[in-house]
Parts: sequence; C-alpha cells; structure tokens
Amino acid sequence: MAKIIEYNDLYKAQTKKFILRILIEEFGLDTFERPDLDAIRSVYQEGGSNFWIAVENNKVIGSVAIINYGNKRGYLKRMYVDKEYRGSGLAKRLLGTAVKYARASGIKVIFLGTIEGMGAANKFYKKNGFERIEKLPDDLPGFGDTIFYKLTL
Repeated sequence: MAKIIEYNDLYKAQTKKFILRILIEEFGLDTFERPDLDAIRSVYQEGGSNFWIAVENNKVIGSVAIINYGNKRGYLKRMYVDKEYRGSGLAKRLLGTAVKYARASGIKVIFLGTIEGMGAANKFYKKNGFERIEKLPDDLPGFGDTIFYKLTL
C-alpha cells in the first residue's frame, strides 16, 4: 500500500515529472509555465501550507497540497493520482490528509479550481463534499482554472 508522506526534495525531480506527465500526456496542458514545481518547498511548505506525495516502491504515484491563505481559508492544489491507482482509494486518502492538516491549522473553508476537461476530478470533488461555486473570493488567485469549488470544514 502506498505511503503518504510530506514532500521532501529527495523526490523533487520525480514529483515534477509525475505532475507534468499527467498534465501534458493526459490532459494536453503543455502551454503553461509551472515554476511552482521547481520550488515546492518554498511555494507549498511555508506559512502554514503543506504538500504531500504518495509513494509506493520509492515511486511517486500521487500528490496534493494545501495553501493557507489566512483568514481561515485554504486552497487545494496539485491533487493528482497516477492512472494505475485511480479507483483504489488513494485520492480519498490524499484528500483526507490535506483536510486533516487544514483542520489542525485552523482552516475553516477549502477552495479549489479545476477545468472542464478533468471530468473525473469534478465528480470526485462533488462526491467528497465540495460544492461548486460561481467564482472564488476576489483576493484568491484562480490559477487559470474555470471551475471552482469550496468545502466548509
């Protein structure tokens, strides 16, 4: 069974490659710059934020991050599961890890953004208690996404 661990730089290249493979090969999203993937520790692991990876046999097979935007608000980012592990419960475990951290950090609402082409992700978020919202609060970045959700904790 995969272990979910806090990200560390030992997995830096593998994590970046894992995420880019899904975005580019599965969804054709190769036109965007992703500087955050070269700076996971500083982008996602400071200021009350965190990033986790799922590892099996020393291979990254999943990821999730929560960014703490203050005012008891978090933002779910970089939630991906390797195609071979979808439907295994790994996504639910990754989400649970992020939600547990958010609660312990005093976050009361989690926002996220996605796109129409990620149909399975949209179904997953709805199934796990997220409600679709028209737009994000004005002071949160949209990260180029077009569909938004929130989960009240």
